[in-house]
Amino acid sequence: SRHTLELIRRTGTFTVNIPRAGMADVVDYFGLESGRRADKFAATGLTLVPAAKVAAPLIAECPYNIECRVTENVFVGAYHVIFGEIVEAHADEEILREPDGDLIDVDALDPLVYLAGVREYRRLGEKVADAFSAGRRYMDLG
Repeated sequence: SRHTLELIRRTGTFTVNIPRAGMADVVDYFGLESGRRADKFAATGLTLVPAAKVAAPLIAECPYNIECRVTENVFVGAYHVIFGEIVEAHADEEILREPDGDLIDVDALDPLVYLAGVREYRRLGEKVADAFSAGRRYMDLG
């Protein structure tokens, strides 16, 4: 019944736009209001821009955007779970670890995180380990 789901079905594409933690009020509004009843972009001042490879637009104010093509739509309970293939990604230079790098500096990105179980928006916490190396100490034990 969601307006967004209708758009995804119509185009077969979607984008994932990663907002900064400071955008919690705008993100919450987007979840509260229906796109059928209101122009959420006019209300918030966010800017839609064309994506490079898919029909769905990007949100210019989000520093990290991912373009996807739908690969599968699975019905789970009362919800549709949409799976997609990433076909393009865009990152503002200021959130990259190196100017020409392809790694995101999570502290610079400062992504907004939603915790559904407690209905809260949060910032990510501190780094606790390096991926693909922290568990290596167990590899020689088995």
